[in-house]
Amino acid sequence: MELKGAFVGLSCLLCLSSLAEKPSPGLGVNYSSAGAKIVADHAAAQNVALHVPAGESPSPFLPGGKFTATWTGFLSADLRSDFQFQADLNGALKLEVNGVPVLETVGTNSTSALSQPIRLNKGTNLFSATFSSPDSGNAFLRLQWQPKGGFAQPIPHGAFTHVPNAEESAGQILRHGRDLFVEHRCAKCHAGPDSGMPELAMDAPSFDDIGSRRNAEWIARWILNPKEHRAAAQMPKIFGGDSAQANSEAIATYLASLKGNVSNDAPKLALDKSDAGKKLFETLHCAACHNAPDSSDVAASRISLKEAGQKFSPASLADFLKRPDLHYAWIKMPRFKLSDEQRAGLVAYLISNGNKPLASLVSTGPEAAERGKTLLQNSGCLNCHAMKLENKFTAKGLAQISNWKSGCLAEGATGNSKAPQFNFSTEERTALQLFAATDRASLARHVPAEFAERQSRDLNCAECHGKIEGIPQFDILGGKLKPEWAGKFIAGEVDEKPRPWLESQMPAFPKRARLLAEGLAQQHGYPATSVSASPHADLVEVGRNLVSAPPAGFSCISCHTVGNVGATQVFEAPGINLAKSGERLLPGYFKRWLRNPPLVDSMTKMPVYFDDEGKSPLADVLEGSAEKQIDAIWEYLRLGDKMPAPKLD
Repeated sequence: MELKGAFVGLSCLLCLSSLAEKPSPGLGVNYSSAGAKIVADHAAAQNVALHVPAGESPSPFLPGGKFTATWTGFLSADLRSDFQFQADLNGALKLEVNGVPVLETVGTNSTSALSQPIRLNKGTNLFSATFSSPDSGNAFLRLQWQPKGGFAQPIPHGAFTHVPNAEESAGQILRHGRDLFVEHRCAKCHAGPDSGMPELAMDAPSFDDIGSRRNAEWIARWILNPKEHRAAAQMPKIFGGDSAQANSEAIATYLASLKGNVSNDAPKLALDKSDAGKKLFETLHCAACHNAPDSSDVAASRISLKEAGQKFSPASLADFLKRPDLHYAWIKMPRFKLSDEQRAGLVAYLISNGNKPLASLVSTGPEAAERGKTLLQNSGCLNCHAMKLENKFTAKGLAQISNWKSGCLAEGATGNSKAPQFNFSTEERTALQLFAATDRASLARHVPAEFAERQSRDLNCAECHGKIEGIPQFDILGGKLKPEWAGKFIAGEVDEKPRPWLESQMPAFPKRARLLAEGLAQQHGYPATSVSASPHADLVEVGRNLVSAPPAGFSCISCHTVGNVGATQVFEAPGINLAKSGERLLPGYFKRWLRNPPLVDSMTKMPVYFDDEGKSPLADVLEGSAEKQIDAIWEYLRLGDKMPAPKLD
């Protein structure tokens, strides 16, 4: 669909910047399709990079096929200096800075030559880049700059700013409406596309054996008004009027009768373990998503754990902590690798510091359960919640809905309406209505980069990454990690911690893992599958020597474990096992890191071995070239578990 609005040109952006108190991070980006009918979409991007598989689209609001992407905004430099630019690409790129053409190139899966130097002013510089997709193959672009006296590297995301225009704001509202549509499972009742956005397949907690996993009293209160217990609850209020409480209790009575087994290895409640549980709660950084049960901090953006003891029995809570996604694949609560003792501690902490159990239901017994079963079948619950029970609820298909201001989107509950009450805010209703005004074809389009943006935001990834010592910035990961390894790591399938000295754990999100990893890679201009080739045998032995002890090498083995060879001079904890680096890291990141570690991470303890001119102190090896020596080390590390041991003397 095409969003209409006044286009703000580059000169207008300069004018607006003086009026804006705080420009937004990143760049504005305009996507447009090629062909007889131009379709446009407007968004924001953190960098000048993309990867779009052949025949697909960079935006869910464009059809697949050839496209153009134009980034506009400002590029900041700390000091007035000369810079050169370079691009890895398959397609055509035109780059302008302060209105001056800087780089114009066409590449076929190649790297352009460096541009001529251009002087960047201290502070903001007007920036524009236009990329056109190729006639065939995957479209991709990765833009880099090279400071004077430095080497080519990605432009830091913090260097880009822009002033959003009306079209971008409309695009943001449109995306918000699309996100709300899938988050609230609208297509589960109003039949629409069943493939495209991965979130269309999002489930809800299964009702199978739920009576063994949740307390009946809590279920009744939750059904009566979910948002009373969690401000961000996506489940609607199903019942209104005088019978709402009785109906909620009847369904709760029926669900409570669906008994199964709590696993036999559930640890017993031991309240004396509460202090250990609190320490573990802090170590795992649970406060990134939750308000602690004994905390006065009650941020609405986080889920309170005050009701944990009302929602779960101690045994079912311990079971839940072992595998939260067992009965709800798309749950946002991740898996942690917790021992029985750790689970027992967390249970004790949550139960002993939370609200006391609720009073028993008044309406119980076979009659209430049977009535609850009937209500369950006819109220739409089974459209989202899986259960082996006939679903008798029907609703209009998506294509049949013409009025998006009534029913679920009504401003408030109306007399005899049987529509669920989501209690959307005015902003949310507006976003959903704007999205409804499109052809909604975007639901059938999966854009991995946008999936990663949505899900990393919803999972609060940035609440740990970059905020907790030792955990890397989130916005670099797609350009750092191979997507195959990242997918396994996010899924919890990597047994060895890359940083074994950290107390914290990487939480596992199995359902989202592969899609997140692919999307993060494509955000940085890399494919969903990293390119691999056999190591260059002639460089492997050179790399082995360089990793080894002096005088032939840099003595990397002093701090780093290499395969089964432990670090030789570590006083606290060994560095990352270098035998795992080839499987884990993208080669470009590794080579930038080794060239100048503090440039990538200012807090690193890793020393700089190469000077600004790209020369190595080991002048007799590969002509003393930093680039060639780093390549040799990389070829050695790529052997992984098959690499020969480094030389200790």
